[in-house]
Amino acid sequence: MKYGVLWRKSTKNIGDDMQSYAASLYLPQIDYMVDVKELDTFEVPDDEPVATIMSFWYMWHKWNWPPSKHLYPMWMGMHYSDLQRGRPDGMVCKYEYIVDGVGRDYFRMYEPIGCRDYYTQKAFEKLGISSYFSGCITLTLPRRDIPPADHDYVVVVGVETAVKKAIQNQLKGTGIEVKVIEPTRPEHSDTLTWEERKAEVIEMLETYQNAKCVITFRLHCALPSLALGTPVLLVRSSFKSPRFNPYKNWLHTAKPEQVIAGEYRDFILNPPKNPDNFKETRDQIDKNVKEFIAKAQAETLKASEIFQPPYTEQEKLEWQNKMMKESLDKYFRIVNQNTSTINKLNKTIDKLNNSFETVDPEVKGTEVVAMYNRHPKAFHTMQKLYHLFR
Repeated sequence: MKYGVLWRKSTKNIGDDMQSYAASLYLPQIDYMVDVKELDTFEVPDDEPVATIMSFWYMWHKWNWPPSKHLYPMWMGMHYSDLQRGRPDGMVCKYEYIVDGVGRDYFRMYEPIGCRDYYTQKAFEKLGISSYFSGCITLTLPRRDIPPADHDYVVVVGVETAVKKAIQNQLKGTGIEVKVIEPTRPEHSDTLTWEERKAEVIEMLETYQNAKCVITFRLHCALPSLALGTPVLLVRSSFKSPRFNPYKNWLHTAKPEQVIAGEYRDFILNPPKNPDNFKETRDQIDKNVKEFIAKAQAETLKASEIFQPPYTEQEKLEWQNKMMKESLDKYFRIVNQNTSTINKLNKTIDKLNNSFETVDPEVKGTEVVAMYNRHPKAFHTMQKLYHLFR
């Protein structure tokens, strides 16, 4: 048996690498890095199965389903939501790759599917796929054997600027340093090796571990901090996102305006311990993953002998082709409709620009307001299209 680490090779989000690193700690060795964007084309030369913990956010890339026969998967910590990738105009693919034909047949080979949040679990159940809440593998991240920090500091990750500045002002004169960490890289990380990215993750985790507390907007900063035992405060305007259920109940939470108003200054100065209601889930993840690795180590069959799907390779290719055609057809129809709308609005803009030429510069601002009042629908549509096609 070989062993693989699932990663998103092109990601800017260091939280993705946190998940990959947490999974890698369970493996006897790393033989392959498995790119989540290329699941269907992943191959190994000797037909040996590659045991891989499939804990990730899926379906950002629609054409790579179902995964390769060479993957010996443990489906846990899976998240799939149409909220960001399916609902925006122009995004025509939602659950099609799970609910239809070969896509669903693949999942049913590995039921029950471990889901990272209740939203994904309920979505799978509605689709007729057996599932359970498994939690996120970053909850198993262990504390590292490192010396304690030589001074007090708090870590601020991904919060809005006003919150960051408020914390910095509130801690002036206390002797507590405010370390601001970016949760993403400035560029995609295609050129970085796994070793380089792992070193970056370890450095960040050690910073979290020695912090007085961590204040963050990001789930994949909050959960590792929870695992490490560092007091963490999750700061968001809303906690309604399905990704945060049940985790919002496992963390201290606050809204940005509360932190800005100073209501959490005492929390930062004397942070309470985190709730410990996550530990049962963490322990179950640890148990399940260790059992999976033990099973993989005992496996002697080749990948083609283990992987016995209820569909042929030809049926899989025909299904993929059908899904691509249907999705692209929907997409082209939406693009055509939006292109027509853009052309009409461009003509309206040209007319408005022409009318501007005769307007005194001092009153142009007033004219803009007047034109907005006359054409609010056109302005809102242009704003929507700008965000869609920028």
